[in-house]
Amino acid sequence: MEGEDGYTALNFQSRRAASGTAAGAQKQDASGLPCWYRITLWASGFVIIILGVAVTVLALQLEADKGKILLNNGGCNASTVKFLASLRHNFCNQNQYNSSDNSPCKVCPVQWHLHRDKCYWASENIKSWNESQHDCSTRDSQLLVIQDKEELDFIKNITKNAKFWIGLSLSLADNKWMWITGSQLDQSLFPEPKYAKGNYCGKIKSELVAEACSIELRWICQKDSLLL
Repeated sequence: MEGEDGYTALNFQSRRAASGTAAGAQKQDASGLPCWYRITLWASGFVIIILGVAVTVLALQLEADKGKILLNNGGCNASTVKFLASLRHNFCNQNQYNSSDNSPCKVCPVQWHLHRDKCYWASENIKSWNESQHDCSTRDSQLLVIQDKEELDFIKNITKNAKFWIGLSLSLADNKWMWITGSQLDQSLFPEPKYAKGNYCGKIKSELVAEACSIELRWICQKDSLLL
């Protein structure tokens, strides 16, 4: 009996071990992967899908924003062209609706006089020659430099024979009259002014005259016109 009982106990333990093995096997799928591993794979796949959708949405949004930027730039350019056309119409009497009208439109600041491609401003106050030159530089210009007789006639017309400093001075190094641009006085346009020894600059009335640079006079500034 003892042998039979021992055999029976052993047989029962073997069956219980086999049952435990079968239960463990049930925790694996047909491929033999553990449950936790399958969960990890599903989670990773889900994250990849979410990232793919997010990247696609971001790409579509960037394309839409690019289109808006191009559209806005086109609108800005159109507004600029319309604004320039309006300026030409008001300042140069050009037809703002005629796109074929491409003739130059030259304008000057308020209180400046336009002549050819230059703007001229005549002061009401008086200063020395050096102070006058400095004032012109603050106005983004320079003291007047006369190039030819036509320009000289125009200057005489706006100055009404009053005395004005211009951008001409006597070089003490070689006793030559020099424009502030560095060019020498053209004596076919102006006879060389008479002067004594000293620091002299050029003023214009009905003609070019030498004057001590420290004397205070009105002055004329000159700069390029604005092309629209």
